[in-house]
Amino acid sequence: MSADYDTGGKNPENDNVIYYFGYGSNLDEDYMRQWTPSLKFVSLARLPNFEIQFRKYSTDLEGGISSIIEKPGGMVQGVIYTIEKSEMEELDVLEDVPLGIYKRETFKVITEDGIWYNADLYRVVTPKGPFIPSIKYLGYMIKGAKAQGINQPWIDYLEALRTEIIQAN
Repeated sequence: MSADYDTGGKNPENDNVIYYFGYGSNLDEDYMRQWTPSLKFVSLARLPNFEIQFRKYSTDLEGGISSIIEKPGGMVQGVIYTIEKSEMEELDVLEDVPLGIYKRETFKVITEDGIWYNADLYRVVTPKGPFIPSIKYLGYMIKGAKAQGINQPWIDYLEALRTEIIQAN
Protein backbone atom coordinates (compact mmCIF):
# COMPACT_ATOMS: atom_id res chain seq x y z
CA MET A 1 0.00 0.00 0.00
CA SER A 2 1.54 3.32 -1.02
CA ALA A 3 1.30 6.54 0.99
CA ASP A 4 -0.61 9.48 -0.43
CA TYR A 5 2.24 11.85 0.48
CA ASP A 6 5.99 11.65 0.67
CA THR A 7 6.56 12.50 4.35
CA GLY A 8 10.35 12.45 4.16
CA GLY A 9 10.48 16.16 3.44
CA LYS A 10 12.15 17.85 0.51
CA ASN A 11 15.46 19.67 1.05
CA PRO A 12 17.10 22.23 -1.26
CA GLU A 13 19.30 20.85 -4.01
CA ASN A 14 21.72 23.77 -3.48
CA ASP A 15 23.70 23.46 -0.22
CA ASN A 16 24.08 27.24 0.01
CA VAL A 17 20.36 27.87 0.61
CA ILE A 18 17.70 26.68 3.01
CA TYR A 19 13.95 26.42 2.78
CA TYR A 20 12.31 28.95 5.05
CA PHE A 21 8.62 28.94 6.06
CA GLY A 22 7.36 32.50 6.33
CA TYR A 23 4.23 33.30 8.30
CA GLY A 24 3.18 36.46 10.12
CA SER A 25 5.09 39.55 9.02
CA ASN A 26 7.54 37.37 7.06
CA LEU A 27 4.87 36.86 4.38
CA ASP A 28 5.70 40.42 3.25
CA GLU A 29 8.50 39.96 0.69
CA ASP A 30 9.41 43.68 0.66
CA TYR A 31 9.88 43.53 4.44
CA MET A 32 11.93 40.32 4.21
CA ARG A 33 14.15 41.51 1.35
CA GLN A 34 15.57 44.25 3.56
CA TRP A 35 17.53 41.50 5.36
CA THR A 36 17.45 38.61 2.88
CA PRO A 37 17.97 39.95 -0.67
CA SER A 38 18.38 36.38 -2.00
CA LEU A 39 14.78 35.55 -0.98
CA LYS A 40 12.92 33.53 -3.64
CA PHE A 41 9.32 32.34 -3.45
CA VAL A 42 8.92 28.55 -3.78
CA SER A 43 5.30 27.75 -2.89
CA LEU A 44 2.34 28.43 -0.66
CA ALA A 45 2.41 25.98 2.23
CA ARG A 46 0.75 25.06 5.51
CA LEU A 47 2.05 24.00 8.90
CA PRO A 48 -0.40 21.54 10.47
CA ASN A 49 -1.23 21.30 14.19
CA PHE A 50 -0.13 24.84 15.05
CA GLU A 51 -1.78 28.25 15.16
CA ILE A 52 -0.53 31.83 15.18
CA GLN A 53 -0.80 33.69 18.46
CA PHE A 54 0.63 37.06 19.53
CA ARG A 55 2.88 35.84 22.31
CA LYS A 56 5.77 38.34 22.30
CA TYR A 57 5.51 42.04 23.07
CA SER A 58 7.50 44.40 20.85
CA THR A 59 8.26 47.82 22.32
CA ASP A 60 9.38 49.01 18.85
CA LEU A 61 6.06 47.99 17.25
CA GLU A 62 4.01 48.81 20.36
CA GLY A 63 2.12 45.54 20.58
CA GLY A 64 2.14 41.80 20.21
CA ILE A 65 3.97 40.01 17.43
CA SER A 66 3.33 36.48 16.26
CA SER A 67 4.67 33.09 17.04
CA ILE A 68 3.36 29.60 16.44
CA ILE A 69 1.79 27.65 19.27
CA GLU A 70 0.91 23.95 19.13
CA LYS A 71 -2.78 23.30 18.51
CA PRO A 72 -4.06 19.88 17.41
CA GLY A 73 -6.08 20.39 14.23
CA GLY A 74 -4.73 23.92 13.77
CA MET A 75 -3.25 25.17 10.50
CA VAL A 76 -0.79 27.99 9.88
CA GLN A 77 -0.89 29.45 6.38
CA GLY A 78 2.42 30.58 4.96
CA VAL A 79 4.95 30.37 2.16
CA ILE A 80 8.18 28.56 1.49
CA TYR A 81 11.14 30.66 0.34
CA THR A 82 14.74 29.81 -0.40
CA ILE A 83 17.23 32.05 1.38
CA GLU A 84 21.03 31.92 1.30
CA LYS A 85 22.43 30.39 4.51
CA SER A 86 24.65 33.42 5.18
CA GLU A 87 21.59 35.70 5.11
CA MET A 88 19.72 33.35 7.46
CA GLU A 89 22.51 33.82 9.98
CA GLU A 90 21.97 37.59 9.75
CA LEU A 91 18.20 37.06 10.11
CA ASP A 92 18.91 35.01 13.25
CA VAL A 93 20.42 38.15 14.80
CA LEU A 94 17.44 40.28 13.73
CA GLU A 95 15.06 37.67 15.19
CA ASP A 96 16.97 37.73 18.54
CA VAL A 97 18.08 34.09 18.30
CA PRO A 98 21.46 34.81 20.00
CA LEU A 99 19.56 36.41 22.91
CA GLY A 100 17.40 33.30 23.32
CA ILE A 101 14.12 35.14 22.56
CA TYR A 102 13.35 33.28 19.33
CA LYS A 103 14.70 29.99 18.06
CA ARG A 104 15.02 28.75 14.52
CA GLU A 105 13.80 25.22 14.01
CA THR A 106 13.13 22.95 11.06
CA PHE A 107 9.53 21.83 10.58
CA LYS A 108 7.75 19.79 7.94
CA VAL A 109 5.33 21.96 5.96
CA ILE A 110 3.08 20.81 3.13
CA THR A 111 2.29 22.49 -0.16
CA GLU A 112 -1.13 22.53 -1.83
CA ASP A 113 -0.04 19.70 -4.13
CA GLY A 114 0.86 17.44 -1.19
CA ILE A 115 4.65 17.76 -1.18
CA TRP A 116 6.32 17.97 2.23
CA TYR A 117 9.27 20.34 2.68
CA ASN A 118 11.76 20.62 5.52
CA ALA A 119 11.68 24.36 6.21
CA ASP A 120 13.15 26.52 8.95
CA LEU A 121 11.00 28.98 10.87
CA TYR A 122 11.22 31.13 13.96
CA ARG A 123 9.15 30.82 17.10
CA VAL A 124 9.24 32.38 20.55
CA VAL A 125 11.23 30.32 23.07
CA THR A 126 9.14 31.37 26.10
CA PRO A 127 5.70 32.54 24.96
CA LYS A 128 4.09 35.21 27.14
CA GLY A 129 0.76 37.01 26.88
CA PRO A 130 -1.17 36.72 24.62
CA PHE A 131 -0.83 40.41 23.78
CA ILE A 132 -2.96 42.77 21.75
CA PRO A 133 -1.33 42.69 18.30
CA SER A 134 0.69 45.63 17.05
CA ILE A 135 -1.25 47.61 14.41
CA LYS A 136 1.91 48.05 12.31
CA TYR A 137 2.74 44.34 12.60
CA LEU A 138 -0.80 43.38 11.53
CA GLY A 139 -0.27 45.65 8.53
CA TYR A 140 2.78 43.63 7.48
CA MET A 141 0.83 40.39 7.96
CA ILE A 142 -2.15 41.60 5.90
CA LYS A 143 0.00 43.05 3.12
CA GLY A 144 1.99 39.82 2.86
CA ALA A 145 -1.06 37.55 3.04
CA LYS A 146 -2.75 39.49 0.23
CA ALA A 147 0.38 39.57 -1.94
CA GLN A 148 0.94 35.82 -1.50
CA GLY A 149 -2.70 34.87 -2.09
CA ILE A 150 -3.14 33.35 1.38
CA ASN A 151 -6.73 32.23 1.93
CA GLN A 152 -9.34 34.99 2.21
CA PRO A 153 -10.84 33.91 5.58
CA TRP A 154 -7.41 34.45 7.19
CA ILE A 155 -7.08 37.91 5.61
CA ASP A 156 -10.64 38.76 6.74
CA TYR A 157 -9.77 37.67 10.28
CA LEU A 158 -6.61 39.82 10.38
CA GLU A 159 -8.41 42.87 8.95
CA ALA A 160 -11.27 42.49 11.46
CA LEU A 161 -8.74 42.16 14.30
CA ARG A 162 -6.94 45.33 13.17
CA THR A 163 -10.24 47.26 12.92
CA GLU A 164 -11.26 46.07 16.40
CA ILE A 165 -7.94 47.24 17.92
CA ILE A 166 -8.09 50.61 16.15
CA GLN A 167 -11.68 51.19 17.32
CA ALA A 168 -10.78 50.25 20.91
CA ASN A 169 -8.07 52.92 21.03
